[in-house]
Amino acid sequence: MCSRRTRIQFAIAIGCLIAMSGLAQTVRAQSHAINLPVDSASRHHLTIQQDGGALVLDSTGNDPYIVFDIPATPVVDRHWMLAMEVFCPEGIQNMQLFIGQPFSEKRRLDLPYLHRAEGWTVYSCDLSEGELFLNDDGPTTLRLDFGRKEDVRFRIRKVTLRPENDREWKQRQQRAAHVQQLQQLDERIANYYHTDFPIRLTEVRHSPEHVVVSGKAVGEVATANLSLIARDLDEISALPATIDSKTHFRSVRLRSDGTFEVKFPAAPGSWLKRTGMRWQVVSISSALRDDGSRTCTPYSAVRYVDVLDQSEAKTLPPTPTLHAAKGVTCVSELNSEMIRELGLQHATVNILLNGLIELHPKPGYVPVTIRGKQVFVRQGAEQHLDKRVRMGREAGLVLAGILLIGNQTNRSARDSQRPTLQHPNADPAGVYTMPNLTDPDSANLYAITLDYLAERYSEGDLRIDHWIVHNEIDAGWQWTNMGETPHHVYLDHYFRSMRMVDIATRRINPHARTFISLTHYWNLPNPAHWRWYRSKEIMESLVKHGEVEGDFPWGMAHHPYPESLWESDTWNDNVKFDLDAKMFTLKNWSVLDEYMKSDRLRDAEGNVRPVLLSEQGFHAPEDDEQSLQQQVAAVLYTFQQLRQFDSVLAFDYHRSVDHSGEGGLLLGLRGLSSKEHPRGKPKPAWNAFRAIGTPQESELLSRYKDVWSSSSE
Repeated sequence: MCSRRTRIQFAIAIGCLIAMSGLAQTVRAQSHAINLPVDSASRHHLTIQQDGGALVLDSTGNDPYIVFDIPATPVVDRHWMLAMEVFCPEGIQNMQLFIGQPFSEKRRLDLPYLHRAEGWTVYSCDLSEGELFLNDDGPTTLRLDFGRKEDVRFRIRKVTLRPENDREWKQRQQRAAHVQQLQQLDERIANYYHTDFPIRLTEVRHSPEHVVVSGKAVGEVATANLSLIARDLDEISALPATIDSKTHFRSVRLRSDGTFEVKFPAAPGSWLKRTGMRWQVVSISSALRDDGSRTCTPYSAVRYVDVLDQSEAKTLPPTPTLHAAKGVTCVSELNSEMIRELGLQHATVNILLNGLIELHPKPGYVPVTIRGKQVFVRQGAEQHLDKRVRMGREAGLVLAGILLIGNQTNRSARDSQRPTLQHPNADPAGVYTMPNLTDPDSANLYAITLDYLAERYSEGDLRIDHWIVHNEIDAGWQWTNMGETPHHVYLDHYFRSMRMVDIATRRINPHARTFISLTHYWNLPNPAHWRWYRSKEIMESLVKHGEVEGDFPWGMAHHPYPESLWESDTWNDNVKFDLDAKMFTLKNWSVLDEYMKSDRLRDAEGNVRPVLLSEQGFHAPEDDEQSLQQQVAAVLYTFQQLRQFDSVLAFDYHRSVDHSGEGGLLLGLRGLSSKEHPRGKPKPAWNAFRAIGTPQESELLSRYKDVWSSSSE
């Protein structure tokens, strides 16, 4: 007898064959109206009221959900859908569905974003992704989660269990084809990084008037027809280049010892010195394709610029030396006096890139010249960023800029035709997206935006030395979204973005440093497929990238929150002390410190790469005295740990002031803002953080160290 999975796969396969032959599909199932329960036992953090034929729901906490049953779902030739009409002016992110009891992460479906709807609209989700848990013999219990925000009001009506309609069936087939394409691309990128090319590029150097590329043969070269070509910003290194009339290339002549050097004339501002340009040796086919272009066979991996044109760099003093320095995120929450009171040395500034630069005149934008070309910067955004950077710099801080691209789900059809920094495949579930490096115009806009930031924020009271590239990329679905994407495809995009940031910033400020951003999860078991990625694998891929396409001076921006964000006692975290650990918190961070010191992780000069602990904090409600005291102990424990880690430059506490929009977390050193306390009332941890590095720290340690000293590893 066939298993349920086999029967479903067989039914889907037969359905596809019938549809492809042009015959009509017959759906041998009926729709069922679902009556959602309104009793308190079936809901959590929700109030529900009847209003005619609709239900009015209000979320009363950060975990609102409702539990209900659906009837039997027999095997049919279509997927089962849960559909409803919704009215939700705010929209809801992080919709989830748990199928079958007991509810667990293995039975969870992450659902599409519930878009803002100021009129009734249809919302549907595919239940057959959870086919192993649907029941064809009787009812199935579902738990529908409505995001993570309280005080959200929305309405639901006409909840229905039904087979997918023709439009949904067609979209699913298209998604299946897209998934197959992504799998093939992912395999090609993985193979590229493990290909032994017969030629290795050893250096790309920018001089004031040239691009100079050097290399040597390291294997058997089967052709004398070799060329060096420029690879554009939107190209994937693992895919063969297409040669057309716009391609820059020069013949490669190997010397008797197998080495070569090629010079391209390129004055400052030349197209060949654009931020993100790469080089590769290929053999170009003589056959023309229908469009007049030619294909080529790669003979080397690509390589980025190693030595930048020093004539474009500013003469700047080195970045101050830091070790376990006190810092904060969201520095604009404080004023200058508070920054000095805390004795801060480092801080982060969020930089939203959307709409910062336009290529053509637009109201509210002023002209600026970037690398010899006139573009237009949004004046209000520039002034706002200037104010935040200047405040930190005048207080003596070393600053890190976090480069973010907002996920604008309400872009107009007109906007969608223009170059955009927002990745076109980004799902609305993400807060931020990966940059759009899929087409030349959008990639060029990203490069110009980075060049503008690098030039403006490079010296004096507008200087940024550390550049954090996007946010928590291992949690890409939420924080750096580019849709459901396999590991190598996702990282190909991210590494190109990293390299562009590195080149743009170091071209002006030789002391600038680029950082990869990661959560405290390291070797996450069963990460959500194509949505979350293991940090351990990301780091190994980054090292491999440097070995193949040339090293660059990157660092790591890590977020070692406690095991539970709701508990500050990180010294009690249940963590392992090896590189197979599920997560790295402050308790076991010594393992990552040793990892960063290993030979393979060091830079080309043998230096340990720097680390910023750029976001982490400790939950403590203002009305919970035990939590407040535990937060004090956590602050003191933090710096006792950090001083052992040579790689850590700074610890940026998140955040200075409690914020109502963080899902109920109250991490601030100060409480929620009020009329009496616009920047929040200081918690005891504010004074503890201020005491770090002063004589008062020893006094506090004598009172609190017993809290964690009895904890064993």
